[in-house]
Amino acid sequence: MFAEGRLVRIDVFRYQIKTTTGAAIGDAEARIKKLYPGGMTVQPHTYVDGGHYLQYLPPGKAEPKWGILFETDGQRVTSFRIGTLAAIELVEGCS
Repeated sequence: MFAEGRLVRIDVFRYQIKTTTGAAIGDAEARIKKLYPGGMTVQPHTYVDGGHYLQYLPPGKAEPKWGILFETDGQRVTSFRIGTLAAIELVEGCS
């Protein structure tokens, strides 16, 4: 996703792509919480009954500028995105 000519968000839907900590699509919610201790918030998914958004913001910064958000079906990661806070918090992606 681009905003004002700058890359602000990357969405991942492929199983082969992993984060630097090794998180990937298909991982259990519990594994994601272990890989990203502290700074994780859990919110209900807008469209998936029982699903969640697991949002991680890097700890130690007063106002972090970026984060990562994992979407789950309530048990396993179905996609994730990384980018600026404003961009990753948008429920809808680009079309």
